[in-house]
Amino acid sequence: MKSGDTYKFTLQWQKDTEEQVLAGEFLEKLGYKKSKFIIQLICDYIAENPEAINPKETLKFIIASTSLGETTKEMIKSMIQAELAGKMVLQQESGNSETKQPDPEIDKDINDMFVNLDMWNNQ
Repeated sequence: MKSGDTYKFTLQWQKDTEEQVLAGEFLEKLGYKKSKFIIQLICDYIAENPEAINPKETLKFIIASTSLGETTKEMIKSMIQAELAGKMVLQQESGNSETKQPDPEIDKDINDMFVNLDMWNNQ
């Protein structure tokens, strides 16, 4: 928003991806130098895309979906495994004489799930 001789904007986003956390931490580290950094980025973008300043031009941005980092994948895997382990324990405590053992293929199935997710993201 333009207010007198200054521009003032507020940015906010969730910490859903590693990229969002990285960007947030980087901007936090910049402190009061954020404005200069963002101004430079915008000027560099306009230099590479001069049509962006044409008032008749509609800006289109294609945001590539972010891939899951290895840390995030490991967290998700452990959550799935813990959930499945909890179901096994519940079945044992319910008085069932039949004890189900975890499927030895579960790690392969979880890895296949992430491969499918990566293929979906790359389309």
